[in-house]
Amino acid sequence: MRLLENDTKAWLRELGLPVPAGAAVNSPGEAGRQTELLGGDTFLKALVAAGRRGKAGAVRPAKGREEAESVARELSGKEIEGSPIRQLYVETRIPIVRELYLSFSFGSFGPKAFASTSGGIDIEESFDRNPRDTAVLEIDPRLGFRPWEAVRLWEDAGLESKLLPELAALTVRTFEAFRRADALMLEINPLAIDDNGQPWLVGAMMEVDDNALFRNLQWADLAFTSAYSGIAKNDRERMVAAADRKFPGGAVRYTELSGNIGLMVAGGGAGLLQHDMIVAAGGAPANHTDISPTPTPEKPAAVFEAIFSNPRTRSLLIGYNFLQMAPCDLVIKGLLIAMERCHVDARRLPIVVRLFGPGEDEARALAASKPGIHYLPRGASLADGVSAIIAATQRVAQGGSAP
Repeated sequence: MRLLENDTKAWLRELGLPVPAGAAVNSPGEAGRQTELLGGDTFLKALVAAGRRGKAGAVRPAKGREEAESVARELSGKEIEGSPIRQLYVETRIPIVRELYLSFSFGSFGPKAFASTSGGIDIEESFDRNPRDTAVLEIDPRLGFRPWEAVRLWEDAGLESKLLPELAALTVRTFEAFRRADALMLEINPLAIDDNGQPWLVGAMMEVDDNALFRNLQWADLAFTSAYSGIAKNDRERMVAAADRKFPGGAVRYTELSGNIGLMVAGGGAGLLQHDMIVAAGGAPANHTDISPTPTPEKPAAVFEAIFSNPRTRSLLIGYNFLQMAPCDLVIKGLLIAMERCHVDARRLPIVVRLFGPGEDEARALAASKPGIHYLPRGASLADGVSAIIAATQRVAQGGSAP
């Protein structure tokens, strides 16, 4: 998940790194007021999950309240790489005399640092034109990033001696922010030097590991906002995300679609194949799911609740490959919990189950306690499950009942 600049800089600022003062705003009026608060000389930046904003004209200077409001009106509603601009970041303008570049990411061995003495909006072209101004250093994850390694990195990039001590120390501290965020990428462009020789992290973006968000819960809900995904997630998608964080065990994900056939298909190839087979057969999935083994039925129950709560859902296919790491009865327990909570009658909303593996006998016994659940016999294929749910959905659409 890529953080927007305001969240990235809030993190860097929290760790004591030199970041210009700034704040996110939602309207031209707020942009004007924030510019006044920051002394009247600012930059307005589009808050979108896209790079190359400067090249796209979405990073603009403004002096005074009126100019800030005018620039904000021009930027609001435009798109960058398909992402609409809904928010702006208003930031104190730093008197830059030099632009450097610094980033951290991962190579084949582990984390790596990349530095260049030619930063700025033309960074890609600078790499090609001035390869001697750049340096890359592999970081040993067992030892961390040590100050003398940071000195060598900047020396190899051609930085003059008088700047080395302060830049090396700042580079090590920036890597610590990258590490503590469980980041996959942190890019500082430009790493600016002002007219007093002070370094500033003027441009910053960071991509963090979704699977490590339990260590940084302040970002857990950001992926469900329109600024990050382009589409604001609905209450059902948020509910599953909350259950994923609350209950122990493997991850669960739920993405809502526009069809009417609910899918509980775990994840991976079999889930994608069933999705495509339903579409090929003329059906339309109401959602897609990804769920890994979990010790409690509450996580699958949350996914089932989301499926049943979707007003478009007219049927449900539970289609797994042969289970190995989770018992079948745990999935069915989650199903029964959700059916009880959502008052679902399988005679009116068809439920087809293709679920084989450990705990299967218990699962079949539990499913048999609810009239209308159609549990396919052993040996039934994925295609059999798809055919059954397509037929059952059509029957309900025509005014009939589940088999």
